[in-house]
Amino acid sequence: MPHLTATRSQRLGLAILISVTGLVGMAPISQAIPVDSEIEIVLDQFTPLVPKQKSTLRLVGRVINISGRPIENVSVQLRVADSPLTELSALTAVTEAGLISAVDDGSSSIDATRSSITTTLAPNEQEFFDITIDFADLGLTEPGTYVIAVEALGATPGVDEFDERKGIERTFLPWLPTGSGITPVGVTWLWPLADWPARNANGVLVNDQTPKAMSPGGRLDELVEVGANHPGQVSWFADPELLQAASSMSQGYLVQENGSPMAGDQSDSVAGWLTSLRAALDAAAAASKVTSQLRVLPYADVDATALRRADLTTDLIRAVTQAPIISRTAIGTPVAETIYWAPGGRIDKQTAELLVSSGVSTVVMSSRAVTTSSESPALASISTPAGALTAILIDPGLANLLTTADSGADDMILARQQFLAQTALLATTATGSARVVVAPLDVRWAPDPQLLNDLLAATSTAPWLSVQSIDALLTTTPAFSQSLNYGQLAKQGELPTAYLQQVLKSQGRLQQFVAILDDPAAISVGFSQAIMRTLSSAWRSQPTTGRMLLKQINVELLAQMAKVRALSTGTITFSGDSGQVPITLANDLDQSVTVSMQLIGIPAARLESPPVTNIVIEAGRKVSVEVEARVIGGDPLPVNIQILTPEGTKYGIPSTITLTSTAYSRAAGWVVGAAFVAILIFVVVGVTRRIWKAQRSQRAGRSSDTVSS
Repeated sequence: MPHLTATRSQRLGLAILISVTGLVGMAPISQAIPVDSEIEIVLDQFTPLVPKQKSTLRLVGRVINISGRPIENVSVQLRVADSPLTELSALTAVTEAGLISAVDDGSSSIDATRSSITTTLAPNEQEFFDITIDFADLGLTEPGTYVIAVEALGATPGVDEFDERKGIERTFLPWLPTGSGITPVGVTWLWPLADWPARNANGVLVNDQTPKAMSPGGRLDELVEVGANHPGQVSWFADPELLQAASSMSQGYLVQENGSPMAGDQSDSVAGWLTSLRAALDAAAAASKVTSQLRVLPYADVDATALRRADLTTDLIRAVTQAPIISRTAIGTPVAETIYWAPGGRIDKQTAELLVSSGVSTVVMSSRAVTTSSESPALASISTPAGALTAILIDPGLANLLTTADSGADDMILARQQFLAQTALLATTATGSARVVVAPLDVRWAPDPQLLNDLLAATSTAPWLSVQSIDALLTTTPAFSQSLNYGQLAKQGELPTAYLQQVLKSQGRLQQFVAILDDPAAISVGFSQAIMRTLSSAWRSQPTTGRMLLKQINVELLAQMAKVRALSTGTITFSGDSGQVPITLANDLDQSVTVSMQLIGIPAARLESPPVTNIVIEAGRKVSVEVEARVIGGDPLPVNIQILTPEGTKYGIPSTITLTSTAYSRAAGWVVGAAFVAILIFVVVGVTRRIWKAQRSQRAGRSSDTVSS
């Protein structure tokens, strides 16, 4: 039979970064096919989710020959550790172990589970197995977390004399039945809803990613569905921009296709998504007996680190303060508070201070991003010059498991069992009450719905776990933060400086535009929110879309600015060196503007012209202005008609006219005339003198003749 499943050499992304013990630097857990394996073992079913005293263990799966050679006498059997794990670090050793490893010391095979699969397993062929055994027959000596494995045995013809281990699949089995005397771990689930905010200033979507995510089977649709299945168990977070976009799209929307806006076809699906979300939030609030279970991010999940670097702190304050208002308007649900979700789970000291100054009191971070005196903090207090910032600390190992790459049921089973094992070990090794925050580090997460349903079901049923609301968590005493860990990798993940500079230019253009408007809010709100969307942390992962969005916003902004312009063109000639220049200004906007204007010579030294201020142009009208100007020099002078804001800042792209003066032409004519007269006089004088000399010579000659006679 063909090899129908992907090998785990293609699934090296499954990792647990053990953080609840504070063991920074511990090697990550990666689940791959054990080295030297000739048979891959794939689990398709592992039940029960949470074992009980009278439960039956069932493992269903497949064995696949990956050796390239036939393997004979293939059989499978179950191995179980003789004693439970005592340290979290043991999880790493188990998942990194090879085909033959010391981690199997102290484990025993259960002969009753041995099952013959086939006499010969050809290369790339797969066969199914089904192992069933009562928990009472597993030989579990005490409550705890056990290593369990499915072992494949067989012999390669001409190589093996006896059956040898050809493959093994190790995972974990928490066995903490009711009455084990374990203090449950308090688990707080954070449930963020966010997307890539690719809407330009006109509300046109750059792509159809968001409506597809809200449609049945989409990422956001599945998140709402799973969260709704567990009311009161998850703490909801949402980006106000996402709620705003959904509210708008539910009434119809446009999306860019091949450079042109086209009508979208998912409005009904988006409306259904909003309805489902409202119902889920109402159910959560009722289950928790609070007014609202919705917490919101700053608008568009703006990147506070980027805003600080680009000196756009005003935008952060706007994003924080407007978030509850925009959310309530969009979804009609009260908002508990605004919380910042650190991109990648990390912020630096300067950003922490800026957040506090901007009105943020709580931030969601990775527990690896904060050094505290506590071994397993779920809450920390960060001291800044502006005040204290409360940090909700996500366990990064559990966060990685939530977004396990989906290559099949096997991945989900392994991720689920590692989640259960880590929390069970925390319960059995912690001194006192332990707490853990389960959430993704990236708010735009794409989890497997079945995995989430399993984990949430386990949270509410496993005797070593108990649901703890975010409100209850925030009432506990936080650990004191000793330092924030923000290294080079975190810096490399930030929005690029060149991109931020382009956003700053857009901000400058918007400030010019707003300055001339008599009713700036009518236009500026749409553009300011669009520019805030370009500052989203989402563009760390999709930079090309971010640049495309920024480009479209600039095109829209420049087109609006160009509606206030100078119409005058051509050449204007003065009869002297100065005169009045008639300039016509047009306003094609739907509101009046107030501008100033100045003529600027090229070069400027050849033109003297005072600015004209407080020019009011009504909506859709034109005005003519007479501008005094004096031209220096006789050559034609190019002149820019520069519109200014009332404060004197240059506005838009100037128009160009040409000024000439006839005064210099007349002056040149007088000079030529005077020179001609002077030359004429010179000639006349010269001729006269020659005549006079000739006559004198003649008279002198006649006098000589008379004397000689």
